[in-house]
Amino acid sequence: MRYLGYYIIIVLALLFILFVLFPNLTIYRHKVIYKNFRIYSDKEIDGSIHQILDEVEKKLSCSEIYNDHMKYRMYLSSSIKLYAVFVPGQKDAFAAAFPIFKNIFVSQTDVKNNKVYRNSVEDNERSLSSVLAHEAVHILIEKKIGIGGNCKLTTWKKEGYCEYISVDEPLNMIEAFNTVYSPGNQSSSSFSYLRYRLLVTYLLEEKGYSFQEMVETEFDLHQLETELRDHFRISF
Repeated sequence: MRYLGYYIIIVLALLFILFVLFPNLTIYRHKVIYKNFRIYSDKEIDGSIHQILDEVEKKLSCSEIYNDHMKYRMYLSSSIKLYAVFVPGQKDAFAAAFPIFKNIFVSQTDVKNNKVYRNSVEDNERSLSSVLAHEAVHILIEKKIGIGGNCKLTTWKKEGYCEYISVDEPLNMIEAFNTVYSPGNQSSSSFSYLRYRLLVTYLLEEKGYSFQEMVETEFDLHQLETELRDHFRISF
């Protein structure tokens, strides 16, 4: 009898693992299969998902690390609370990717209006197409440089490249620099991803780096930011 408690714990742990790895068997039971995307949701999926996925594919195909054989499983949540159950460590994010399993969990989703909402008082709304593309790029990065390389890759390169590929609006470099580095904004998490995107855009478009060269090159961030400012003749 003394081992019964251990058996119960093991069984519960295994059930939880299955619950997380195969949420389509439990909560996310509505499904749409389209191109390389398997979309699951706990609610009926609006037909506009096909147009959204076309946009995601268009964004991904612009990346030099695009892989047209890659398959993605994307779980769309009808509420922020449901999303947090599966991704407690990133419960305040728009979405989270698990590249090893090719799984992407998305926070509160409005497919009809192409929107995702996250648990935040600011910067709490983005287009679903950009969020899905961003997380899909995380999976492409790991495919390209491996699990070890992905774990070692610095946050600004990783998130900056995902933003570079996924964001809807073109980037005005001077305006973005002034926004990020204006007093009070440098330490704000709301502007961190814009900063990362700014640096990656500069390296790829102005300096001519390839993705692999950017990954393999060590940068002094302060020096890189100074160089970027001087390149565009930005002053405060």
